[in-house]
Amino acid sequence: MTSPRRRFLRQSAAALLAGATAGCLSDGTTTTDGPGGAGTGTDTDAATDAATPTATGTPEPTATPTDTETATPSPEALGNADYAEWLPAPAAFGRDGYGFTSLAPRDILAHESNLGDGATDGLRGDPGVPGIDSYAAASGFHRLRPGVLVFEGDLDRETAVGDFRALGLTEAETRHGFALFTGDRGAAALADAAVVLAMGTGDPDAARSVVEAVVDAKAGAGPRYVDAVADCERLTAAVGSAQLVSGRTYAAEARLDGAVAGGIGIEIGERETRVRVPAVFPEGEVDEAVLAEWAADAGVFYGQSAETTVDGRVATARATVPSAEVETFGTGSFPGSRRTAPRTPQAIFGLEYEATGDGVGTLEITHEGGDSIPKAQLSLRGAGFADVEGADQTAAGQWRGTASGDDEAVVAGDYVTVGAAGDYEISVVWESAEGDASATLDEGSGPDA
Repeated sequence: MTSPRRRFLRQSAAALLAGATAGCLSDGTTTTDGPGGAGTGTDTDAATDAATPTATGTPEPTATPTDTETATPSPEALGNADYAEWLPAPAAFGRDGYGFTSLAPRDILAHESNLGDGATDGLRGDPGVPGIDSYAAASGFHRLRPGVLVFEGDLDRETAVGDFRALGLTEAETRHGFALFTGDRGAAALADAAVVLAMGTGDPDAARSVVEAVVDAKAGAGPRYVDAVADCERLTAAVGSAQLVSGRTYAAEARLDGAVAGGIGIEIGERETRVRVPAVFPEGEVDEAVLAEWAADAGVFYGQSAETTVDGRVATARATVPSAEVETFGTGSFPGSRRTAPRTPQAIFGLEYEATGDGVGTLEITHEGGDSIPKAQLSLRGAGFADVEGADQTAAGQWRGTASGDDEAVVAGDYVTVGAAGDYEISVVWESAEGDASATLDEGSGPDA
């Protein structure tokens, strides 16, 4: 039987976040955006590259650590109070900006008796993270980009090393106190109290580059998001310290209703939970009214009336909610946005593997029913692709099979033949045209996995 940790590491980005926070972060929608595009459910990036994200390089380390101003923690610092230190500059992902989410699992669980029924269900069970046995042992969980995760907490280093080796990852070097592991399935970094993961990207070099950028950012040896984008520093300062934090910035040409950054902070207390939703605007263009209009119907305030204030370029909506009424941690849509949350297509895929010898074979993936999906929005990710004669696809990337529907849509009956090793772990992934939502539609592993 495949171990929980191996199952965790093979999942795609959307599955990782949904699985790790199911019930805790979900509000029943597919994509959840806050002002400026912030969300806790899926990524909301202003892409400067293709739909499938790839890293373009690692920032050059500086000679001395860079002092970085981050969000001010509460007097009794939460486990995720240093989340901004883990966020590398967007260039590490080849983008102008990206969405991030940070949780303090241990601190959230400490308030389980104060919250409504089911609020912490997503933080129960084995998280399946190398070296971490339970969410109660995790002080911080940071999701930077699809497939890029950081766990902080009490971990068993020996167990983590064994899990990485079982996945075919080998130790490559030591970087700023982290042991760096690389392999065909991705890359990881391990310290005494932290694990950095970049798995299932289909590009080992890109995965390593991203992990290096995250480690460099944490060490202060590479540019952080808050250094490279001033609006991110303003945003993190406005969100402050909270058990759940989400935010993003994006390019001016992609902004919604004038905001250039937005975020959400949910700070849980024994009796009351405080919700903060800041939006950063260009100088002289702060629109408090549009934020107030959005806040009037936003689910993130749990039916409570929100007050709005303006401080310089930042408008913030705030509300106080009885903690006992918090049963999920959800958000709303962007204030006044004309963009609607993309719907995840519902489709069934069949995966059938046939060995051809020498440890490889062909994997036929067939759309067996459900929604049609534009070919450009469908891709294969994971590990174990192989150069097999006659295969349509021998590497991760956009769907290279048939697309017989209108406008090159993949419909029932369409298929792709993939060259795959016997230990393949491959996922069928959908990503919206705007790159603001993604989901794993199906996944499978080979007989030798």
